[in-house]
Amino acid sequence: MKRNVKKVAIFVALFVSLITLTVVVHAAGESMGYKLACIDGKCGDKMVEARFHSLLRQLSSTYAENPEQIADLTVTAQRLLKEEGVSESLLNIMEGMNQLFSTTKGLKYAEYASAYITLRVQGRSHASAIVGLKALLQGLGLY
Repeated sequence: MKRNVKKVAIFVALFVSLITLTVVVHAAGESMGYKLACIDGKCGDKMVEARFHSLLRQLSSTYAENPEQIADLTVTAQRLLKEEGVSESLLNIMEGMNQLFSTTKGLKYAEYASAYITLRVQGRSHASAIVGLKALLQGLGLY
């Protein structure tokens, strides 16, 4: 039960941050790719900004959330991981979430980001967490 409470807390934190961060990003007037690159410590790196733009486009065509929501959820996931002592770049998180699905559409990014956080907090590496999520999805017939 303790694990379920933690999972719910992670999901709620992701959802609440989604609303807050969307307002902050739009108020600043900068592109989402630029903001994500800056948060990831790559401010001004046009290649990284372009990759973020591409990932946001790809992820929003796969998941139910829009690009702003995906960006917000990813930033929140990174923050929650950091609070648990796990360091991961926004780019790696988004690249991982992009690897989970190829044809399935309309799934909730927030749910898979929460599962990713849970696996990472349990001590799995980034690669192991993504492989674990893929294995789960294959078992469910979603991959």
